[in-house]
Amino acid sequence: MRHALHAFVCALALGFSMDAHAQTPFNIDDLLAQESLGNIRISPDSRWVVIDREAAWDQAASYDLGQYTAQLLTRLEVHDASGQGPVRRVQDPGHATGYISGPFSPDGGRMIVYRLTARTLRLGVMTLSTGSIRWHDLTPEWPNMGQTIAWRSDHELVLIARPDDDLPLGMRHGWEAQARASALWAVAAAGRRPSSVALMSGANRDAHRRARPSALIRLDVATGAVTTIARGEFFDFTLSPDRQAVAAMAVTDDIQTGIDEPVLTGTPARRRRLTIASLDSGRVRPSEEAADYLPYLLAWSPDSRRVLTFRRQDGQSWTQGRFTILDRTNGDETLDIQGARPHIDVNGSQIPYARGTWDGNRPVVLVESEDGARFWRRIEANGRFADITARPGEVLAQRNGHLLVGEAKSWRSLDGRDEGQRPARAVSSDRAQDEGGRAAVNPDPVAVADWVGQDEEGCLVKQTAPTERACLGLTPALPSIVAASQDLTFIIETQMSATGSTVVRLRNAEGVRPLLTLNGALDDRLWGEIRPVEHAAPDGTPLTSWLLLPPGGEHRDLPVVMIIYPGTTYSTAPTWLRPGSERRHINPALLAAAGYAILVPSLPLYDGTGQALDDLAPRLEAILDRAAETGLINPDRAAVLGHSYGGYGAMTVATQSRRFRAIVASAGRADLTDLAELPPQYVLTPENGVPFNVSLGWAETGQGRMGASLVSAPQRYIAASPIYRAAAINTPILMLDGDMDFTRGRGLF
Repeated sequence: MRHALHAFVCALALGFSMDAHAQTPFNIDDLLAQESLGNIRISPDSRWVVIDREAAWDQAASYDLGQYTAQLLTRLEVHDASGQGPVRRVQDPGHATGYISGPFSPDGGRMIVYRLTARTLRLGVMTLSTGSIRWHDLTPEWPNMGQTIAWRSDHELVLIARPDDDLPLGMRHGWEAQARASALWAVAAAGRRPSSVALMSGANRDAHRRARPSALIRLDVATGAVTTIARGEFFDFTLSPDRQAVAAMAVTDDIQTGIDEPVLTGTPARRRRLTIASLDSGRVRPSEEAADYLPYLLAWSPDSRRVLTFRRQDGQSWTQGRFTILDRTNGDETLDIQGARPHIDVNGSQIPYARGTWDGNRPVVLVESEDGARFWRRIEANGRFADITARPGEVLAQRNGHLLVGEAKSWRSLDGRDEGQRPARAVSSDRAQDEGGRAAVNPDPVAVADWVGQDEEGCLVKQTAPTERACLGLTPALPSIVAASQDLTFIIETQMSATGSTVVRLRNAEGVRPLLTLNGALDDRLWGEIRPVEHAAPDGTPLTSWLLLPPGGEHRDLPVVMIIYPGTTYSTAPTWLRPGSERRHINPALLAAAGYAILVPSLPLYDGTGQALDDLAPRLEAILDRAAETGLINPDRAAVLGHSYGGYGAMTVATQSRRFRAIVASAGRADLTDLAELPPQYVLTPENGVPFNVSLGWAETGQGRMGASLVSAPQRYIAASPIYRAAAINTPILMLDGDMDFTRGRGLF
């Protein structure tokens, strides 16, 4: 007892705990040491599981790639699904090279691998049975907007190849702009010639430096032989069902939006053209010069003769555009949709798109009536058509050559027949986006039919053939399933613990086998409790905001930070508020560990004429007072913090209220009248496009909610800009700006 007491006193004197496993709060080193998951794929033959594993952020050899640093940190783990073989790893321990998985060959024997460094991207093909990789001296395009690589057969690829070592745009934006600026300064210092960049407008808008064109090519993966099909700035393509032809979309000349045309964030700044080519003969059929095509719709007919697209002519808006069928060899047909109008939607980036496909060899398109009702219309011969009402969340699938429309729990034909039960949820064989944005809005109905579903009893079933069934001891609609094998013999599931670690497992009829664990150290950290705060919106609608408390101990009179993002509501606690969140910018767990309570308010917005945030501060104050009723926080020790639109909101709050002790505005916009000012990466590299529409659309029709252009309603923009109300600000503001951000608050300084 005496020796134990002496040891205890010595421990206190030295400042360490007697418990070697004592928990400590989450800290910045923990955040930078977190690993992540990328793609998770199961081969078509159900033999291999490939996992993209992203190393800790603090391990990168370079951060030149910006957001693509995650790909630089990626390594591959190839698991034998049977559990018999060893795990193969493709990695660079120094993280100067990243290895990213791509699509499997149709037979599952090979897989595309991307090799990324700070300045290069290369294409490789792995033989999965041996782990050997053959590297090809090609720089592939990255699948952001659409499909950029596809297997034509088990031995041949079709892909978009960029000029050698010309990285895809997103990977080079940062360092390219810095290098270009340095080169221009060197020219200025020499004093021999002008150090200028010309950006033209109007009739001369195309008179600037052009990007080097990419090539649409065929690659024999065994011999390395390359055949060029066409050249252009391609960003998406799709192969015909018979694998004999390709339809590819490219950007061409600049488009200048008319002064009276409403602009979206995703309104194209360059014309898009379509090319159809025969893969064997090399015959290329370009599209009409005066036409401009919407992205995301490239639908081949089952007989491989025609492609369904959507286009407009010069001077037309997208609502005036038309569904068009292009013959593989020649001739175009504007689709007569029998008095309806095309339904034009926008995705999360406000890029407009139309939806369409085929039912046999009859085109099917999404249209709407004068009152806005949506329906799928199948165009028949002799001016006839068949309609079926469109509903939110439905998908299209092909079964036995016929199109089915999948609703919440059932399939229907275009003739209105009930075609059986649809699984409660769908699971693909991989967690990846090989077809970019097109797969998200217009997935191939043939591919959808191959998705695996989970029925109400938890068993695996084929999407359009629910009689094919396998029960693996799953609970109904288990949310952690990320991939399922095509033969229904196993799934890959992930589970995050209540303290932040993540385990990836393979589950089959024999049981569960762990494949890897991420961030196990987080289980030894202390995390704060998350509590709901119930309140009402200005119109009386019940809302829930969320309060994160510091870890450990009894809490009273806590200082509180409100992390705001106007326009967002949270029916459940946001995932980034929970343990294990990978959010590196404004991480709430770090603030909580420093002793702050974190209040995340639900803030729906209503007005669309520039006044959406006019009552923001009073709303925040009401939510703060409601949270203070818990007795846990001190409403007189509150700060407001926001990023991007939240940063703009934080500056707006500073002009409306003196109640908050501090404001932090990250990447917020102080002046809405400078929307057309481009960040340096676009000023210095005009060959990458001149995307004025990103900022203009944000304000006119997007998140900024102005409802009009700057030219037509300048006072509306001035009234909504914090900089013009700077005299009302008495609260200290910390402003964080990036030199390449579209949004800037520095003028308010």
